Amino acid sequence: MTKIKGILYALISSGTFGLIPLFTIPLRKEEGMNEFSIVFYRYLLSASFIVVLYLADKKSFRISLQSLLRLFCMSLFYAATAVCLVYSYNYIPSGVVTTIHFLYPVVVVFLMTLFYKEPMSKRLIFIAFLAIVGVGFLALSGSKSGEYLPDQTLGEIVLGLTLAVSTAFTYGFYIVGLNLRGVRELDSKVVTFYVLMFGAIVYAILAQFSDGIQWIPSGKAWLNLSLLALLPTVVFLITLLLAVKNVGSSTTSILGAAEPIVAVLCGVLVFDEGFSIGGFVGLCLVIIAVTLVMLDTSRKKTA
Repeated sequence: MTKIKGILYALISSGTFGLIPLFTIPLRKEEGMNEFSIVFYRYLLSASFIVVLYLADKKSFRISLQSLLRLFCMSLFYAATAVCLVYSYNYIPSGVVTTIHFLYPVVVVFLMTLFYKEPMSKRLIFIAFLAIVGVGFLALSGSKSGEYLPDQTLGEIVLGLTLAVSTAFTYGFYIVGLNLRGVRELDSKVVTFYVLMFGAIVYAILAQFSDGIQWIPSGKAWLNLSLLALLPTVVFLITLLLAVKNVGSSTTSILGAAEPIVAVLCGVLVFDEGFSIGGFVGLCLVIIAVTLVMLDTSRKKTA
């Protein structure tokens, strides 16, 4: 029964993360909110939800100065991930964006090899090649099948793809940062709270150099922002922790393959984004590549 609950938690976690474009795209295209405002309110509302949950357990948010500084640095990578995701939705389909973002476990393995001197196997190189081919299929199929907007230039499509790929690296750096001394010992809710709060502050400052932080324009915008903060952020994080507790991190990571699948379904069913056979092949290749990385990592740990 415990394993069944863990699997359900893992599927809920990965599925809710894939809902990000469902709430973000209407805020951009229907409400006219800028990227900085969306990310700022998402972070602020999410942090508020976490404070309520954490205080209900009567726990303290007090941490050392060293941990605080490291969390601030990590928040920059996490914040960069969020804004690049939002910007990329302007140029390429949301399903393609989330699938490319899902390359981050591959990036994490390479970063761990680079910084922590973990061995690089031929198997891992093959997996990376498989993932790159999958991303290529997604990009080319989108262009040929009309997934991209008809008035988009090649430069805009390349920009969208570049932003999407960058999220895999920025989030990869964030994940690797969780292994830092002074961070890995902290409660995950505390880490999440400070990362979100620092991110909100950073974007509030950066927004002053562009259009500023917009007021939330309507009740519908409030609803989308609240759901964006609650489902793909708070529910995602809490169910992720419960999944790891019940079935372990390896199984949870493998079940994370539901993230791009949900995003693609949202794009096709809600936003009428096209999806070709080439796109399906690319999606499958990326999911296979990431799953192989997770299985390879799990095998090494149990060897």
